[in-house]
Amino acid sequence: MLQHLYVPIEDVEKLERVVQKLGYGSYSTIWLARDESSNEFVAIKICTADPNPHEFDVLSNLSSPQLSGNSPGRSMVPLILDSFQIQGPNGTHTCYVTSPARMSLSDAKDGSYIRLFKLEVARVLAAQLAVAVEYIHTQGLAHGDLHSGNVLIQLPSGFNEMSDEELYKIYGEPESEVVTRFDGEELSPCIPSRAIIPVWLGEASEELQPSDAKIILSDFGEAFSPAKQDKFDPLFEGFLAKEDDMTCEHADALGILPPEWWNKWDARHKKFSEDGKPINRESYRSLEDRFEDSVQQPRRAEKMPPFEPAERDALLSMLRSMLSFRPESRPSAKEVLASEWMVKWALPEYEKAQKS
Repeated sequence: MLQHLYVPIEDVEKLERVVQKLGYGSYSTIWLARDESSNEFVAIKICTADPNPHEFDVLSNLSSPQLSGNSPGRSMVPLILDSFQIQGPNGTHTCYVTSPARMSLSDAKDGSYIRLFKLEVARVLAAQLAVAVEYIHTQGLAHGDLHSGNVLIQLPSGFNEMSDEELYKIYGEPESEVVTRFDGEELSPCIPSRAIIPVWLGEASEELQPSDAKIILSDFGEAFSPAKQDKFDPLFEGFLAKEDDMTCEHADALGILPPEWWNKWDARHKKFSEDGKPINRESYRSLEDRFEDSVQQPRRAEKMPPFEPAERDALLSMLRSMLSFRPESRPSAKEVLASEWMVKWALPEYEKAQKS
């Protein structure tokens, strides 16, 4: 996999002093650099050659003071500090400078044996995510690619105080590997001879503290403005399961479909009784069973406190509303922030973390 080897980093160093590699995605590589004027660390995102500047435009609009006002969600969207273009063997690369991040939520879990967050940290993360999404939605946009790999943890405030030497002492100096082709042939001029291994600045998920759990969203390349007309195409394609089996799983997890859908489902009589009980098959897990299997039991197994019944029920109620079959029945991000679980558990934990 060479898609993260887009441009010789020496071209960037003419503008910023690069000190480490942070990571890469399908359309960009991110480097940790030292801004020569402020002497602070920054992240430089180098896009693939000649890309659509969509993400840059989205971030520029979202960080505009005229649009955002005093919304707390604005601080959870990357602020573009600078932008420039460089020429490489693959074409023209758009580069933009933002504040660096420590790790993604998926990185934190991958760096852990138990892959769990403290309850108070999970609450803080969820509250911020809802705040960030609500802000994006008020600007007429949807992120389009929200997952744990695109929710980043900000670096601690003292990170900028480190010298390059201290950075290397704690996290290690850049390491590289020789790039070779599987067939043994020579590399084309479009591919660098060495690849830099990304540095690990994070920590295991269970070690993260509420006061350090400050998020910032990333990868706005799929952001879009919702269509004004309804769309009737499937949201996802390519599942191996048959459509009827997928519908059974939805109904077992979330309850029977709305009447107008339920009555038009040709295979319903082969899968369910008149009162909605599964027939001629094993039932899939309910939402409550999935929560117990995937959240509660792993926490008990690792001697970490599970959700207490009252909080569990409030959280499940919020999730169930967000998973409503009818789109018009699903709460907005603003309504999610007003849900019982957010008001009683997540938002108070977030406010407490802000003060600490």
